[in-house]
Amino acid sequence: MLRHTFVHLPGLGPSTEKRLWAAGIHTWDDFLDAKTPPLGSVKVPMWRDELAASKERLAAGDADYFGVRLPPAENWRLFFDFREHLACVDIETDGTPKNEVTAVSLYDGIDTVRTYAHGKNLHDFADDILEKKVLVTFNGRCFDAPVLKSHLGATLPKAHIDLRNVLTGIGIKGGLKKCELHYGVDRGDLTGADGYFAVVLWREYVKTADPALMETLLAYNAADVLALPVLLAHAVNDLLEQTPFADRYRLDIPRPGVNPHVPDPRVLRRLAWAFSRK
Repeated sequence: MLRHTFVHLPGLGPSTEKRLWAAGIHTWDDFLDAKTPPLGSVKVPMWRDELAASKERLAAGDADYFGVRLPPAENWRLFFDFREHLACVDIETDGTPKNEVTAVSLYDGIDTVRTYAHGKNLHDFADDILEKKVLVTFNGRCFDAPVLKSHLGATLPKAHIDLRNVLTGIGIKGGLKKCELHYGVDRGDLTGADGYFAVVLWREYVKTADPALMETLLAYNAADVLALPVLLAHAVNDLLEQTPFADRYRLDIPRPGVNPHVPDPRVLRRLAWAFSRK
């Protein structure tokens, strides 16, 4: 989709992009090869230069270049060219104003989930994230990313698909669990658990050092990232319907990946009250 994208150009918005598509200017090359300017604008020469630079940066695999130029709700367009370089990320914190990080999950969107726990391997995340090019989160621009930068010193990709921005753009609002429910994502034994449940798990773990509590916390956190590619695929397909390219790029909806952690039934029974807290 990036090669069909023009909204990353300075001063060119969605309505102008749609005019280009309607005029048969579907790709960067179409624009660059046009014998007459496809738009009556003094910015056309600048846009030609920007598109030539865009071709170079895409060939170089520079996701950050596009991440800082695309509007936040349009970063989904990065998916097709960088699907093998995704970092689906979610964090849990201690529920205090300090936002001490208790757990982090990192999923490549395909088959590998890495989890990080406070007091164990938490700071390994800052090294592992450097391997990735596109960050995928839910509400991460407002919460996860700033906390990871300030608390773990992590250098995150500038290319960031925040699904809260993307889904809001197609009229699907609410928290992660509500969006999962909209698309039929099943969390199994963790259905009904929310962020407060994760806070309770951490506080109980601090008191008891019971490894079953940490295992359940990591299972809950991993479930968050495993759902992100499912929501992303649904959102991308919905957004493609607003373009001339839906038939070319429509995605199969993946199943959530395998959770490397298993919530402890004993813990779930004991803390069931936290599931229903509103």
